Amino acid sequence: MQPPADLITIWRLQATQPVQSVHRFLVLPLLFIITLGLIACSGAPERPGGGLDEAARPLVAQGDYLAAAQLYLSAAETAPENTRDALRLKAGGLLADAQQWTRLEQLLAGLRPAALEPALAGQYYLLAARRAMVQQQPVRALELLAKVPSPEAFADHGREYYQVRASAYARSGNPLEAARQLIWLDGLLIEPELQLDNQYRIWELLSSLSSEALKALKTAPPPDVLSGWMELLLITRESRHDRQHWSEALQRWRTRYPQHTADQALLPDLLQQTGQLASQAGQIAVLLPFSGPAGEAANAVRDGLLAAFYQNAQSATAVQFYDTAGDASRIWSIYQGALNDGADFVIGPLLKDSVQALSRSGSLAVPVLALNQIDAPLGAPDLALYQFGLAPEDEARQAAERAIADRRRRLVALIPDNAWGTRVYQAFREHYISLGGDLVAVEHYDSDSADFTQPIRRLFNLDDSRDRYQALQRLLGERLEFETRRRQDAQGVFVLAFARQARQIKPQLRFHRAGDLPVYSTSHVYQASDDPAIDRDMDGLMFCDIPWVLDTQGPWAAQRQQTQKLWPDRAQRDERLFALGFDAFQVVPWLTMLHLPGFAQFPGATGILTLDEDRHLHRALEWARFNRGTPELIEETPLTSMEGQHAPESHRQ
Repeated sequence: MQPPADLITIWRLQATQPVQSVHRFLVLPLLFIITLGLIACSGAPERPGGGLDEAARPLVAQGDYLAAAQLYLSAAETAPENTRDALRLKAGGLLADAQQWTRLEQLLAGLRPAALEPALAGQYYLLAARRAMVQQQPVRALELLAKVPSPEAFADHGREYYQVRASAYARSGNPLEAARQLIWLDGLLIEPELQLDNQYRIWELLSSLSSEALKALKTAPPPDVLSGWMELLLITRESRHDRQHWSEALQRWRTRYPQHTADQALLPDLLQQTGQLASQAGQIAVLLPFSGPAGEAANAVRDGLLAAFYQNAQSATAVQFYDTAGDASRIWSIYQGALNDGADFVIGPLLKDSVQALSRSGSLAVPVLALNQIDAPLGAPDLALYQFGLAPEDEARQAAERAIADRRRRLVALIPDNAWGTRVYQAFREHYISLGGDLVAVEHYDSDSADFTQPIRRLFNLDDSRDRYQALQRLLGERLEFETRRRQDAQGVFVLAFARQARQIKPQLRFHRAGDLPVYSTSHVYQASDDPAIDRDMDGLMFCDIPWVLDTQGPWAAQRQQTQKLWPDRAQRDERLFALGFDAFQVVPWLTMLHLPGFAQFPGATGILTLDEDRHLHRALEWARFNRGTPELIEETPLTSMEGQHAPESHRQ
């Protein structure tokens, strides 16, 4: 079944228009999915189909997929037995396009994939994988797609197969393999706009990897396509402040990777959009509460910012500091004073109430990068206020993603009984459920206590186990041997705690027969101490943290060692705030570009930074596991066992 003529016309019209903004990146993915759905309709053999295809085509053109599906389902009822499955699967593709997932599930339940011929079995598993993705089950989708005998046998040569597989890997926390799927898909696309959109998705997925990871993974020599993508991204990162250097490096890249697909679509569009690389502000005003209770935190942020400033000694930017004294009522007048002194960009304030006050003060004549985040909506939607902080909610959401990537779909949670614990747990819970996880139990503990026996016993139903034993002993009237059994439905534990509590909780989990369960947490469990012995009891616990803290090799480790010589006490005691100040200065030139495809990630000391529609900066962190009291980076990527399957011969790396 061919795509309707009017849709082809839309492609052609769009291909002739200059690229204006990111709006097309909102339209193209939808167009891409609809197009693949239309192509997938023709996946079944044309016979039996003849008249049915002609009758269904205008319905599909009108978007009435359900009516078109009903034509095939009705025909299947009276068709010869050896053609019924093909008709039903054709209807299944249309039901998926109509988002009739319940009806699709019922249709698939009536088919036996083992009894289908290979081509039809492939269609069955692809439809089941699409259904799994809607159910937020990317791991299940990958398992189903692995059963497809030959994606190249589809009428679309595997376009939709690689599209769904890439989405599943991306949702499972494996951007490298997701990008690989899209690279294979890229060789199947002939429509310029679809190819360009696909290449930007490759670029964005690989952008989520650190520079160190890209260098380590770029092992194959030119003209390996995947390595070419990685090297192109590294060139762009390393040439941020020098467009001339970027142009020269691109020419060398073209020599190493002649006729690379990115040079045919993405690079010309990228150069057109960026125009000129970002430039630093002329004068930056930094608003921090140097006097008052938050003075120590302000000093740590200032030192980190100065470290970044001196690292960019070639920059003509001037920096001036202003003491807000933690007084929210004065923040507007201090901001105005900074403008009068010539500031064309402002970093700060640091405290939530000051950020809130500034957001309600009126129009901001120059942009502001606040070093905290507020929950309330901004006073004006177009307010030039960016918000950047060490939000624990970001870390909780990444803990949810890590658990799902590790195939831990049923967790229990142990959280502190206070407002902070409730707020952060809520972020974890909502995201974990949205990814298809199930929180089977949650218990609260007293954050001032060192004994977590009771909440842990309740969490794992240990008291219920003892109660059943005692009831059985009374019933039989004799003494029985007894061993407490914990609940068996939990696949892992999410623990929200600071280091003092975590050092007690982890061994108590082992004592209460939950030591075999993986434990996920946030950076709050790690104080970055020089003494591993104090953290030995946390061995096995996994947590996310910033590169500045976790990296033991590479640029961040070298930068950290240098700053610790300059500020030995503060740089180690307040490492995360130090890194916040470092990134705040570094990211300023790129804030206006983080909305552009391909530039949507900024690899910083606090993580890979991204910007949402409300101008909030979010951090993608690294993961570590305690081993002998020392955090060790978790290098392995989830789901690697499925990599490399079903790559077209012409695209195998």
